[in-house]
Amino acid sequence: MPPKPIAILKKGLSKFMKSITACKDLLTAKLCQKETISSSDEYWLDHEANTVDKQCVLEALESSSDYERGLKHLDDQGRAIVMKLKEWSSEVLKVAGNKYKCPANNTTKENASLAQRIEILD
Repeated sequence: MPPKPIAILKKGLSKFMKSITACKDLLTAKLCQKETISSSDEYWLDHEANTVDKQCVLEALESSSDYERGLKHLDDQGRAIVMKLKEWSSEVLKVAGNKYKCPANNTTKENASLAQRIEILD
């Protein structure tokens, strides 16, 4: 039997929350000690690491009589959150937010031509 849609979304939210916990705790500790944090860290805390909207969408879907009906009553932002939660539940979330993503190595291997090989040997 396939898992229920709400269970899938809860799994996505829990994976997301686990992935941001360490960094969020560190930044929150700095703020509690009255230390300053960078504006990008502040933006990350306020937007990408903020779980309130995600939890509100989950509660709205849980309180509706039917999942599909509850999904229809969501606005565009709520539907986008549902899509993100589905993605996070199906794959391992590498890192939350653009700030902490590693740049992709786009190195391609090219074979040297005969002239280049001779030049290297000389």
